[in-house]
Amino acid sequence: MQKNKTIFKHIYVASSLIAIMALSTVFYSRAANSIAAGAKKQQYQSKIRYISPSAHIDSSYLVPVDKWKNKKFIALAKLKFFRKFGYELYLSKELASSVAPLDTALETDKHHVRYEALCGKTLLVTDIVPADNEFLVTFTENRSNATYYAKTHKQAIEGLAYADDINTAAKQWVGKTVFSRRRSIDIYDSATGSFSNIKVAIQEPLKVTCVVWGTTPMPPKPLWLCVKTANNESGIIPIAQSFANVMPEKMTSNAPWQEDVFDIDPTKTYSWDSLTWKAINTHSIVSGMSKEQVLVSWGQPQRIAMGAIKAACAEQWLYGSQFLCFDHDSVTSIGGL
Repeated sequence: MQKNKTIFKHIYVASSLIAIMALSTVFYSRAANSIAAGAKKQQYQSKIRYISPSAHIDSSYLVPVDKWKNKKFIALAKLKFFRKFGYELYLSKELASSVAPLDTALETDKHHVRYEALCGKTLLVTDIVPADNEFLVTFTENRSNATYYAKTHKQAIEGLAYADDINTAAKQWVGKTVFSRRRSIDIYDSATGSFSNIKVAIQEPLKVTCVVWGTTPMPPKPLWLCVKTANNESGIIPIAQSFANVMPEKMTSNAPWQEDVFDIDPTKTYSWDSLTWKAINTHSIVSGMSKEQVLVSWGQPQRIAMGAIKAACAEQWLYGSQFLCFDHDSVTSIGGL
């Protein structure tokens, strides 16, 4: 009996050792596979090359800060809620660090120039000085001859628009027909400061009746095209006419307005079938779409990854948390990052 117990004990120990060895093999196999997959992913990702869609900007639309001297800017109207903050312009070169007594008629408690003192005024740039990879800009207000100072943030100053743009835009757009790439036109209620919109098809012709300055803070689109639909509905399309006073990251390789309007009927430019236009009008992407169709539907990607984040994808276009995979010119898959 004792002998049988000993045999069973040895069998149990041997079985346990075999089980442990089997589990170890599985564990190390999985670990090795995980390490190999990680190494492969790292090796693959090391080959990714990102391309910025704004890499090649037409210099004719650029007005860099170091060329602003003797240029004029307009202090844009602000939405009601933001008026209490004033403009990020100051009465002193020390800006917000000024120790001069506060002029409560002209300044907020942060030393910003008050909204009421500057809104709609024309400012002439009289001096530009480099300052910590940015610029300290000196302005003179046309009528009062008062002097103001501002420091750029990412090569731009919030609330100001390049004065020449409105005349250039009026000559280009008033009386012309445009088509909304955003597939909507905005309606602004000046009494409440609120916005709503009307949906329009991308192929719907819109007549431009005027060009006016918009409000801030908004995206870097300080001009409003006043438009009318075929049904006599009125609205606005915010655009930029140049890349003056625009952060570099907001610039694109297209004309400044090209993400917002077509100046030619897109159906005459692109002979696509009705199903494609239906997808585009709902801001949709479907497999098989070409790059041109994607650009019309979603606009420029934020980044383009060559070598790509997903191993099965040679080229990816990144839009926020979504990506599109391309095989040559066709969308092969759509996913999330």
